[in-house]
Amino acid sequence: MHCANCIWMLLCTSLLGQSLSAQTTPSSRTERVYIAFLDDAREEMVNWKPSVASERLIRPAFEKTRTGWHKLESGSIPVRISWTVAFDGRSLGQVTSKAIPIGSRPKEGRSEYLTAVQTIVTPASSIPSVGAPSEKYSPLATGPTKGRRPLVVVSKPYTSDPDGWRRLSQPPEAIASLVREAFRKGFPLAYRCKEEEIVQNNWKFPDTSLSFPVTYASNEGTFLVESNLNAGDCGYVDDPNDAGSSPWFFVTADGHARRVGSFMSLLDAGDYDNEGRSKVIFILEQPEDTEGFVLFDADMHKEASLLWVYH
Repeated sequence: MHCANCIWMLLCTSLLGQSLSAQTTPSSRTERVYIAFLDDAREEMVNWKPSVASERLIRPAFEKTRTGWHKLESGSIPVRISWTVAFDGRSLGQVTSKAIPIGSRPKEGRSEYLTAVQTIVTPASSIPSVGAPSEKYSPLATGPTKGRRPLVVVSKPYTSDPDGWRRLSQPPEAIASLVREAFRKGFPLAYRCKEEEIVQNNWKFPDTSLSFPVTYASNEGTFLVESNLNAGDCGYVDDPNDAGSSPWFFVTADGHARRVGSFMSLLDAGDYDNEGRSKVIFILEQPEDTEGFVLFDADMHKEASLLWVYH
């Protein structure tokens, strides 16, 4: 009888342990992760200020919850947080930021912050940067200024790029052919221009008129390809559904190409939630006054975006 009781107690203990394990395991999988951007204080440059912004900020952007990635609500982030700076699958170091008190005013020369921001408390000499400031990363609507490359920062030390995204000089011809086909289907009403006037509608452009200035390949056998149609001088283009918007295409490992966006530049790729696949982040600059960051999952489906408009 005593042995029977022992066996019963052991069985109950085992079942209780399994129950507790089942309750605690999901919480580790649903731990919140935040993504932000180490960015110039673009607000400084709204009055066509020359050179480079003197201040750098943290722009909180996205959070990962049990339902996926979402745009971050400013009230849900800790008031003080340490970030890991991610770039090209590795860590560049850490920075710490704190919330700007509600009701505080931007510094002199700014009417408002473009997004929710946190101020950096890490000494300026210890804040990482990549490359020299350039016009490529200058605020879109603020004139001939220069900007530092924005950097992804993560609330956890998750910076690896398991999908191994790397830049190629040109796409393989088989991939280029798939993108050409997808481009023609996506933009059946391409036109040709001269001196900002349309001179030919329904232009059946030759293959030589479509180039691929930027291509990335992953070790999953997928590709990201930016396209550019040389249709002559068509002037100002601000519509992402225009053939002249330099659209990006994602090519799957089984040979399907689809358009994922326009007016974008690939900023970084990383497994920011430590789930085994790389997410991809683009910086968006849509003429003439919209900028921001766009987050895609490993299969290049849009997850969330942080956008702002210059006034």
